[in-house]
Amino acid sequence: MAKILVVDDNIDMLDTLEQLLTFYDFEVVRAENGEEGVEAAKKDQPDLIILDALMPVMNGFEACERLKSTTETREIAIIFLSANYTKLEYRQRGLELGADDYILKPFNAKELISKVNSLLHRKRLIEKLRLENKDLLQRRLQIEASEETSSESRDSAVDSRIDPLTGVFNEALFHQRLKEEHYRSLEMKKDISIALIDADLFREVNEIYGEKTADYVLMKIANIILQNSRPSDFVFRLEKDKFAIILPATVEAGAFDEAERIRTAILQTKFFDQDFFELKKISHKLKQSLQNLTVSIGIAALDREIAHSDMLSHAQEALSKAKLKGRNKTLRYSESG
Repeated sequence: MAKILVVDDNIDMLDTLEQLLTFYDFEVVRAENGEEGVEAAKKDQPDLIILDALMPVMNGFEACERLKSTTETREIAIIFLSANYTKLEYRQRGLELGADDYILKPFNAKELISKVNSLLHRKRLIEKLRLENKDLLQRRLQIEASEETSSESRDSAVDSRIDPLTGVFNEALFHQRLKEEHYRSLEMKKDISIALIDADLFREVNEIYGEKTADYVLMKIANIILQNSRPSDFVFRLEKDKFAIILPATVEAGAFDEAERIRTAILQTKFFDQDFFELKKISHKLKQSLQNLTVSIGIAALDREIAHSDMLSHAQEALSKAKLKGRNKTLRYSESG
C-alpha cells in the first residue's frame, strides 16, 4: 500500500483528501503546515506528497525547497495543490523547486488520482531500474578480495566509483580508467577504442516531463547499454545526458559494430507507456516522437602517436558530427573528416 503525505492548513481539505485517497487504498499521513510536513516526510518516508502552497509557519514553496535539498526526502514526488497561487509564475516556481505537478483547487478527483498513480508508477519503474543496473554492474566488477580488506570497505570503495543515478561508473573513474587502459594498450601493443553516447533531444524530455522522468530516461539508457555491451567493456556516465564506453582490445571497426548494436537497441525501446503519458496532456504526434528516443555515438580508436586526452577529443569530434548529420547515427573519427 503506497503512503501519501497530505500537507494543508485547511482541516476540511485534509479530511476530503484523506477520504478520497483512502477510498483508492492509499495510506494517508497528515500535516497542517509546511514545517510539520517536512518533519512528517523525514519520519514517515511517504511515496508521494500532496502539498498546499499557502500555509502558515512555512508555506508550500519553502517546504518543497527544504524537501528537495535534503538527502532523505529529495526523491519523494510532490504535487502542489493550490487555490491561492493560481498564476503561471507560481506554477513555474513550484516546478523549478522540484515539484512534479501543480494542480489548482477546486480539483478534479479523477485527475488527481490519475496523477498520483502515474507518479507512483514512475517511482516503481525507477526503483526497479536502479536495482537492475546495480546488479548488472556488480556482475562486471572484479574486486580482488584479500584477508585484510573487509567486504564493507570494498563496498565503500565501489560506491565511490558509481554514478548514484544510473548505477554505472562515474566520470571521475572514466578519466582515470581511460588513462590506465591507454597506457596498458601501448605497453602491451594492444588495441583500445572508446565510444561517446549522447541522448538526442534530451532537453525536450526534460522540459515536457520534468527532471524525474528525465532521470528515468538516463537510467533506462544506462540499462540498455549494460544489457548490450560486452562484460569486458567499461560503461560510464559523464556529464548530464552523456555516456562513455571503454572497449579494451577493440579496433575502431569493432567498436563501431558494438556501438551500432547499442544504438539500435535504444531506438527499438519504447521508453514510455500510457501511464507516463497520463502525467502530461500532450498531442498524439508528440507522444509518438517521444516514444522511441535515440542516441548519437562517436567512436575513436587508439593512435600510438597521441595522448589519451586526444583520443577523447577525437571521439567528441565524431559525436558532434554525428549530431550534425541528423542524430541517431554512429560515426567513427577516421570517417568524420
